[in-house]
Amino acid sequence: MIDIANSEARHLSLLYRQMMKELERDLAPLELGPGRYLYLFGLYIQDGRKQQDLADAIGVDKAAVTRALARLEQAGLIKRKNDSNDRRATRVYLTAKARKLRPQLEDAAINCIANMTEALDTDEQIELRRLLTKMTKPLTSQS
Repeated sequence: MIDIANSEARHLSLLYRQMMKELERDLAPLELGPGRYLYLFGLYIQDGRKQQDLADAIGVDKAAVTRALARLEQAGLIKRKNDSNDRRATRVYLTAKARKLRPQLEDAAINCIANMTEALDTDEQIELRRLLTKMTKPLTSQS
């Protein structure tokens, strides 16, 4: 019988919830709303992504990305434009206002990761990253 209380899935779930709480707390003054900073991070990596590509990268469905992007657009953080090569696609672009937030968002992420890995020495952190990358590789190659 599986010991669900000590399973990898439970530990990953606890870490994820802790990470989300910490990021939400640290980013609350920016008034981005729950999880919306993930879209900005996705655009910092590649601005001008197709809306569906951004949804796939973050791992959310079409409806969720549409709602979140509408709120980010209302806040003046992104602009959506029709793709000139594909009428069915919409591209998403950061505004200057969103670009100014990047240092604060990155600092919050760096602090969160540091807090979550502080009990690990450097070799353990490297091994953890290697193992997590190995675990997520099949997931990222499906997109």
